[in-house]
Amino acid sequence: MDPAEMEKQIEEHFPVLHQPKLPTMNKKVAFEACIPGWQPKSWFQRQGVTTLPPITIQEQADAIVECVKAGACAIHTHPRDPETGQTLLPLTPESTKRHTEVLTEVMDRAFAKVDFVTSHHTWGVAANGRSTDYIADTEQLLKIGKERGVGNRYVQTSMIMSMPTYDTILPVHTKESVQEGVAYYESHNVKPTFSMETFFMPTMKSWVFDTGIVKTKPYWIAIQEGKHMDDRIFADPWAQIEVITSIQLARDAFGDDAFIALHPAGRNWLVAATIGLMNGVELIRTGIEDIYWLWPHKDDIARKASDSTVLLATIAKALGRELYTAEELRQRVGIKLVD
Repeated sequence: MDPAEMEKQIEEHFPVLHQPKLPTMNKKVAFEACIPGWQPKSWFQRQGVTTLPPITIQEQADAIVECVKAGACAIHTHPRDPETGQTLLPLTPESTKRHTEVLTEVMDRAFAKVDFVTSHHTWGVAANGRSTDYIADTEQLLKIGKERGVGNRYVQTSMIMSMPTYDTILPVHTKESVQEGVAYYESHNVKPTFSMETFFMPTMKSWVFDTGIVKTKPYWIAIQEGKHMDDRIFADPWAQIEVITSIQLARDAFGDDAFIALHPAGRNWLVAATIGLMNGVELIRTGIEDIYWLWPHKDDIARKASDSTVLLATIAKALGRELYTAEELRQRVGIKLVD
């Protein structure tokens, strides 16, 4: 056979040269590292790890710097009280004050070395003792930022939740509290992050999107998988199917105006995160708040706060995905730093 004819036939049977590029993974991806996490120190000590979670102010700041250098550009922090080691939550006026004191000191030390987007939990319990208060802690962080000349640096984005509550300790994310929180955030240069399980997407859409309360695009939609009493990734291959379905549900619900993020947790977090990378999500949560076991089939745990970030950054780069910097992430989601 004529060589030219043979080459033509080969090309017809294997038309790889004519296959178009697939755009699914063409966007950059951000990693949001959680420091220092909520797990008790005893969990790590039983596995022979004495350095986690970070407790002192400097340890918490160093862990943030470590994660940013490993590839994270956003940081989610539940600060630890350096005197007791306990996680600080803005649940009462007293705890809100202590929460903001420690959080801002940790942030200042970390910001002295690296840049990152602050993506915290700034909600507590309202005065009625039942519903969520999205404003008090956020207001305090903005006030401190203004006093120190750094504006909204401490609270660039904050979470609006749909987490169901089956415990009287936790507040209820009511329609009124969510709407009030979103309106406050948007009027004070705080980007709302909508942290949702998939079953709540239609309700959240009707509360704040269809009503026009949220105005700033793109919408930051963070899908929760493997946590918050809704673990649907505890077995394979259903985990992979669940994550693919959740991502598409978010896209269908919020359209082209959505910045899709994924917060994977539990034993199968790495499987969920990898599926997220392959399906084009633009942010994945790492760190040690929701991640304990590094691999689903092994008992290895993190030895450093940045271990899961290093692991996922390696996979992302192997898949050809580039990482957002903090400033690129701000530009992508519309965060404006103000004095």
